[in-house]
Amino acid sequence: MNRKIKYQSLILMVALVFLFLFIFSNRKLPTNGEEAIQSNLLVIDKNEVDKIDNEINQREFELERKEFEIEEAEYEIAHKEEENEGKDLTDEEEEQEYEKIKFELEQKKQQILEERDEVTALKKQITKERAALEMKKEVIKDEGKIDIVFSWSGIIKSMSIRNRYNYELQFSLRSVHKYLPWVNRIYILINSDTEPPYWLKKDYPSKIRIIDRCTLFENPDHCPNYNSFAIYSVAHKIPGLTNKFVLLDDDFFMNNPITPDHFFTAEGLPKIYHKRRRMLVYPEHDFPDEPFPKYKYARWSHVPKPMRRDYIIKFHEKYPSFAEHVQSHKKRYKFLNEEVSMIYYEFFYYKGWIKRLPIKQAKFKQLPRRHPDDIEDEFKKNYKILQSKKILTFNCNDNFSEDKELYQIQRKILWDFYMKLYPETPAYEIPNPDHDKYS
Repeated sequence: MNRKIKYQSLILMVALVFLFLFIFSNRKLPTNGEEAIQSNLLVIDKNEVDKIDNEINQREFELERKEFEIEEAEYEIAHKEEENEGKDLTDEEEEQEYEKIKFELEQKKQQILEERDEVTALKKQITKERAALEMKKEVIKDEGKIDIVFSWSGIIKSMSIRNRYNYELQFSLRSVHKYLPWVNRIYILINSDTEPPYWLKKDYPSKIRIIDRCTLFENPDHCPNYNSFAIYSVAHKIPGLTNKFVLLDDDFFMNNPITPDHFFTAEGLPKIYHKRRRMLVYPEHDFPDEPFPKYKYARWSHVPKPMRRDYIIKFHEKYPSFAEHVQSHKKRYKFLNEEVSMIYYEFFYYKGWIKRLPIKQAKFKQLPRRHPDDIEDEFKKNYKILQSKKILTFNCNDNFSEDKELYQIQRKILWDFYMKLYPETPAYEIPNPDHDKYS
């Protein structure tokens, strides 16, 4: 009898667990809840910005006054030192007075040096606060346009074939040029030691801007940086960047005309296409200050990511240590969560400031990641698949042969595939560049 009761209790407990999991996984999540942004309302308060502006102006004025006082004190000390050194010492009493004055002047000089250091630190802090304030001012003055941000590591021949440059950025830009004519500007973030794309005209008046991403990192020790998570965590610092922008990896391609409402709602909320179960967070990932609950999943679907500068600013103000943690990793680290995903989680899950949509509405196609040695037929099939008007974007994440001769053949097939999709050479490209020189 006792065994039967225990068995029934166990079944009941299991049933309750499954019921809880079902309710939890299917609960209605906020899409634009009580705190949702309406009519493109910013999460940055203009009155707060004006108040901070006045405070910084006052601190800058006080700092200038302090610097003036230090300069006056330094002049006075120099004058007294000159007087003291010019004294004609005739007895022991005068010599003691001389040494006393000299000691006092040395103490004052040390005090002034400390004050100088304090002023330097304050100036550095105010400069940092001023830069953050100017960024907020740019957001407030935003005209509602949309920029695109790419990260590019350049052409590094020492890389494995898997990570070599295979024309992705060139044709990704062509796809944007062809299907997203409404885009305001396109920013390409590169390291200080990276050459700009060889096929891109220099000083050509186009939408494209090359940005040294190392200038965006607060800590110079974090550069050069090849971690896309870290790079995208500083993207909002690009001078002049629109408040609404889209993060694109260079292996993303547009396949049909896309309007801005694919990325943002009429109210300005980013649209996120993903599987519901992927919203949560891996428990083993690192969280300085643990700003998030530790759930099971962390990945958001591998699609273009719409983002807002004001969201990132607010996120950094709330979790200042998280950005530093992400940026300190120069290369991808398996226990590192993507800051963009964490912002999605923060603003979607808690505030409803992001519009969640099923992944199928993204109209996204992932082309095969692994290729047979003979890939010509595969890319012919891919081309036919991409003729569908239902596919708006696709990802071509290659994994070619490690055999160098075969790799060159496969690379030529890939070039022909891209050229069939995007045959027109935009005005910003150098016609017929020597691709072999950079292969």
